[in-house]
Amino acid sequence: MKSDVVIIGAGMAGLATGALLSKQGRRVIVLEKGNVAGGRAYCYEDRGYTLNYGAHGMYIPESGPLGELMGRLGRPVSKNGYPQATRSYWVHDGRFASLGAKPHQVLTTGLFSIGGRMAVAKVMLAVRGENPARLPPELTWGEWIDSKTNDRSVREFMLAFGTLNSYTNPSGDLSAAFFLSHLQRTLFAKDLVGYMHGGWRTMYEQWIEDIEAGGGAVMTGERVETLEVADGRIAASRTTSARYEADTFVCTLPPQEAPTIAPDSSALQDEMMQWSTPEDVRAYCLDLGLSRPLRTDDATFVFDVQRNLYYSIHSESAPDLAPAGALLLHAMAYLTPEQARDQTLRERRGDELRAGLNQHFPAWKEAAVVTRTMPDAKVLGARRTPENIRNLVPLRATSVDNLYFAGDSRDVPYSLTLACLVSAMQVADAIAVTTTAASVAAVG
Repeated sequence: MKSDVVIIGAGMAGLATGALLSKQGRRVIVLEKGNVAGGRAYCYEDRGYTLNYGAHGMYIPESGPLGELMGRLGRPVSKNGYPQATRSYWVHDGRFASLGAKPHQVLTTGLFSIGGRMAVAKVMLAVRGENPARLPPELTWGEWIDSKTNDRSVREFMLAFGTLNSYTNPSGDLSAAFFLSHLQRTLFAKDLVGYMHGGWRTMYEQWIEDIEAGGGAVMTGERVETLEVADGRIAASRTTSARYEADTFVCTLPPQEAPTIAPDSSALQDEMMQWSTPEDVRAYCLDLGLSRPLRTDDATFVFDVQRNLYYSIHSESAPDLAPAGALLLHAMAYLTPEQARDQTLRERRGDELRAGLNQHFPAWKEAAVVTRTMPDAKVLGARRTPENIRNLVPLRATSVDNLYFAGDSRDVPYSLTLACLVSAMQVADAIAVTTTAASVAAVG
């Protein structure tokens, strides 16, 4: 089968790249090893509840990369609901309180002592005023916090705040420059984080429509076994059932998996192995479709600072994720690399997560209509530590001249889903430039 572009992986990066290339007039084939498209963005319905693979809060959905990408496609951004900061509560040192929605409300929160309130306000001001470009590349988020405060409770809170906004546990290992750039880009935006009405399928199904409108297709159940390389170019990708030829190829596989599709002992495999060492980011997740509200107060979000446990009622922001009068609650225990590798440690985290449910959402078991457990959910392909940032996946391969890369492990100054979207736009732009240059050369 011949097409203009073959994309390996039908997750967010693959589908977004395919839609952009289709809009450029290219026929795109997307090969997906699973039985459904969407990857970690995949969502489905169960008894009236719309379940996403993960937490799926989209950072800056209107003002950020998603808005730009959808604008390129001539489509509006799917409707998002935004959590109310005043209904977000934190648990720390036996205290249960909200930080509020405005900077001055930090000075009245019950989460800290009077001295702690002043200290956390100063650190937040430092986050806003820092120049990440001037920070040493080896400086970590934890070290940056230590340079701003010696208050134990504030330090613990800021580390938990880092985990919440990066999914990384422990967050202190993150690159300070990278993470501060992420916070400055998102934290002070009006559309900080949104929950998509109808789930993320309302977004990625539009991309599939664009791919098909351009004469392309998303082929599920097609695991790429190997790439055929000849004369310094990829000639085809071979699955168990077919051979797909194209002029250009895009790989969106996680860096730990990508080397498996390169020819054995090839220069391409050696190149891909360079980016395969970073540990990924994982979490223990519970999705609960609840028949009724379980709290008497207005809390829709609870974060346990010292245990790094997260509880969020997504349907409060996007009501159509649950039937009328019901709730969709997502609970998550962030895993350290050691916990991600050890099943016993993961199960202990699951026990902690359920103990938190018992405390903050009593009677959840009786109210649960739908329960889904994911003890080892993959969140991100590479932790953004100083060491890993130096070894992220580049835009294109050097050992072959027609292979590009997109995904959340790309070398872009963004994280999580934003990295998928930005890398997709970069790949589409690079292919457009390369194709134009080749056409000009041919005419000349």
